[in-house]
Amino acid sequence: MAISAPDAPSTALQVLLAAVADGLPHAWPADNPGELLAEAGEWGFPLHARNGGVQLEYPAAPLSAQGIADIGGIDPARIHLPLCCASTNTEVLRDTRIDVCLTESQWAGRGRRGRRWSSPFGRHLYLSYGWTQHRPVHAALTIVAALSVFILLQARLPELWVKWPNDLWVGGRKLGGILVEARPRSHGATRLVVGLGLNIHDDPTLPATAVSLADLGVEITRGTLAGTVLRQWREDFARFAEEGFTPFLPLWKKADRLIRQTVQIDDAQSVRAARVLGLGPDGRLQVSYTDTGTVWLSAGDVSLRPRHP
Repeated sequence: MAISAPDAPSTALQVLLAAVADGLPHAWPADNPGELLAEAGEWGFPLHARNGGVQLEYPAAPLSAQGIADIGGIDPARIHLPLCCASTNTEVLRDTRIDVCLTESQWAGRGRRGRRWSSPFGRHLYLSYGWTQHRPVHAALTIVAALSVFILLQARLPELWVKWPNDLWVGGRKLGGILVEARPRSHGATRLVVGLGLNIHDDPTLPATAVSLADLGVEITRGTLAGTVLRQWREDFARFAEEGFTPFLPLWKKADRLIRQTVQIDDAQSVRAARVLGLGPDGRLQVSYTDTGTVWLSAGDVSLRPRHP
């Protein structure tokens, strides 16, 4: 479905992208090919004029619902693969017929504390997984989701670690992040969505503070990784629902690099230095400020950054 908004691609461009999603040459469906081609360039969509027509060129293998489903143990009919969208989390939150959403590009991805970001076409993994539950939402779910990805990649990336509560870092650079969102539904149910953004292929637009798997010499298709992550999430979330966060604390100790380190804590009002003391069974982080002593931090209240990763 095309979305018309000041901060979204035009309806005409979205319709055109849907038409050329198969990667084959197509005739121009509009009278203004030059304008659409220019707009596509502004958004980073790799549309190219070919012999009087237009073609979409994928920088990496396109996503396949069946391939992802086979690895992840998910019904392919429950996997939604829009070529582009505002946010994969939004797609899953608003449609309970969808369990999984992946896209080649999103223009209004969301991060913690209201941050928004756009993403280059076809180079990285933008994956959301949703379900409906009747139990209270545990704050440590974000950490469990990040630890699942850590489990899958740590053998190939010895320098991989998890920055509380939701970021995957390699050394001093960010590889990816997790965002968990919840929406109340009828009869006490809650719609939960876990979103993952992970840098996969070569991308000259990545800032110096970020890194991709390709930069690190790890070659894997996005579909294979998506299916593997979904399988691990399903296993870990089921255990988390039954046993809580305590069984994951030993893994957190392996993934954490900030214990007893001094970090910067941003609470949106000030930035202060604090020493990390450890993680509690509820997912909160215990830190010690020089002036106010020991406090427990909740993920939604602050942002943490290492001084020396």
